[in-house]
Amino acid sequence: MTKNNRYYKDQEFVEKLARRIKELRNEHGHTQEYLIDKIHLTINCYETGSKIPTLMSLLKICEFYNITLDEFFAPMNYPPKE
Repeated sequence: MTKNNRYYKDQEFVEKLARRIKELRNEHGHTQEYLIDKIHLTINCYETGSKIPTLMSLLKICEFYNITLDEFFAPMNYPPKE
């Protein structure tokens, strides 16, 4: 976990978010450009990890793919349970 001036950044979590967004997009056969056009979010920045999506951005992605936030986060298993 690294500390920025305003917040802590958990790099492992950011990478898992990026993979999950890309996984969802690929499951539906969508390009980044298609998803950007449909939901008007910087998907490319989220998938590279250069930007961290807000909860509202994640909600928008979930609504587009007709899944719940729970379904979005479930495969990530993070943080791992002991």
